[in-house]
Amino acid sequence: MKYLPPLKCLQFFCVAGQLQSFKKAAEKLNVTQAAVSQQIRLLEDHLGLQLFERSARQTRLTEAGRRMLPFIESGFEELTNGVMSVTGDPRPDVLRISTLHSFTSLWLIPRLQEFQSKYPDIMVQLAPINELVDFKQSDIDLAIRMGRGGYSGLQEKKLLNEYLSLVASPSLLKGIDVKDPKQVFRLPWIDDTSRGIQEVLLACCKQFEIDRKTLVPVMESNNAVPLIESAVAGRGFMLANSSLVADHLRTGRLVNLLNYKSKSPYSLFLVAPESHFKWHKVQMFEQWFVPKVKASFADLDNW
Repeated sequence: MKYLPPLKCLQFFCVAGQLQSFKKAAEKLNVTQAAVSQQIRLLEDHLGLQLFERSARQTRLTEAGRRMLPFIESGFEELTNGVMSVTGDPRPDVLRISTLHSFTSLWLIPRLQEFQSKYPDIMVQLAPINELVDFKQSDIDLAIRMGRGGYSGLQEKKLLNEYLSLVASPSLLKGIDVKDPKQVFRLPWIDDTSRGIQEVLLACCKQFEIDRKTLVPVMESNNAVPLIESAVAGRGFMLANSSLVADHLRTGRLVNLLNYKSKSPYSLFLVAPESHFKWHKVQMFEQWFVPKVKASFADLDNW
């Protein structure tokens, strides 16, 4: 142990090496750029090696730096795991959840007050994002994802299978035979450009013998929220995740077209490092969230 450099030097090297920038490392560590440079210089002096190549335009690791970085990253991960195994959750009163924009707006926020009333000592902070968060580089506790599964290095809990349906507002369908593909596909098209939906759309068009190229959208986005709002307003029809339009279908604000339903390639998951699922706040949220989701979408298979 006496030959190891100071831990602070190694921490600064790890962050600077990952970001390939002293400036960005300083911002992440909440210190000055000069402080980062000083710690890296101390580490280089201690080792007798140059770890970074510095120039006016960029900072990059030397061969020695590249060889050392994975060991330092692994070491800090082990240190973190060791500390967490003893101390547990660093912020037991704050639950940070990363989730999809659409699921946040259309399902979670309208119901979240129930959880907060039940657990007033836990403050929920939502971080809507369509990409899976890097748990090692963030303070996120739990993620709600729509995906294929297989999240490397993370524990995942599948909640439900997702289905896709062709939907539209009844106000758009006056004089339209909703069982006639040719009439339906002449309606204004609202295009969700999300990859999973586009995969199913191609199969849908093939099934109804429709040329995908003839679908010229009046609106397109990978954010389902404004698209569904437009469909409810009668601006067009769309292929939508059943879970996101469930309430609209039940109330009749949207109706299913052509009796079409297809299993999505994506499913809903809870995702986090395995240790996070042992934290009290995550367990309390999971115990509330999972039955709520399953009850809310129990009839998806029937549509």
